[in-house]
Amino acid sequence: MLDPPRLKATWSAEVDRIANHYGFDTGQREKAAEELRQSQEFADIWFSDKEMSEKKEKYFHGLRAVEATEKNPESLSYERERAAAKRKDLDTERKALIADLQGKGDTLRANVIKLATAEQREAAGPYVPPWTELDKINALTRYGLVAMGVCLILGLLTPLAALAGAVFLGQIYLSMPPWPGLPLNPMAEGHYLIVNKNLIEMLACLALVFIPTGSWIGFDALLFGWMFRGRETVDIAPEPNPGAGIGSSTGRGSAADVKPIPLSSPGLSKGRDPR
Repeated sequence: MLDPPRLKATWSAEVDRIANHYGFDTGQREKAAEELRQSQEFADIWFSDKEMSEKKEKYFHGLRAVEATEKNPESLSYERERAAAKRKDLDTERKALIADLQGKGDTLRANVIKLATAEQREAAGPYVPPWTELDKINALTRYGLVAMGVCLILGLLTPLAALAGAVFLGQIYLSMPPWPGLPLNPMAEGHYLIVNKNLIEMLACLALVFIPTGSWIGFDALLFGWMFRGRETVDIAPEPNPGAGIGSSTGRGSAADVKPIPLSSPGLSKGRDPR
């Protein structure tokens, strides 16, 4: 927004997308080009304004100072805290600074869309600006976190949700790791060395991947518990009774199975108990 060539190129590309979306004819494209020319003239006047130039230079000067503090590994904790607070103030200044340019871009989009006829609108449908890479990443992160959290709370597809959470936390950890010699995270809640909360939570999620919690509680236990229980159940065969008689269905000998021992048995002659 604060780079004139890139801003004009962005507006031109959007006008072309709208024209192609509705299938503008030559006359409509000429009117759209005129709307674009007026918007670009507005941008030239805005960037040449002395007051706006001073505000823009002030913003970039503050941004460079904040980035220098964030990238300096020797900066003190209070300096990083001030830089983080300053970045929030700069973000507010940026939004106020580009408000006129953003409004002009919205007006340009609306005026070009109005050039479409009713038949063209009905045939092509409403124009929706394409998502940027940042929009895609934001949506993927937002809905992915919600899905992982809901699954972990309900105990649904716990191993997959825990694995996805571990991968996400690993990426967060590697984006700014608390390793010696690297710039410190200005938004960190404390001072860490190698191990921080993201690493601990990642290891906890990895533990959930391999612990069969689905067989204990949650929707996994209701939907897939029979699979876990079937694996854990072991059929134990009854142990044979050494004194069981032959021919007994209950495993116990009956009186008919016991044969009398003659008094002249070798066992009696040697003083041993025949039993």
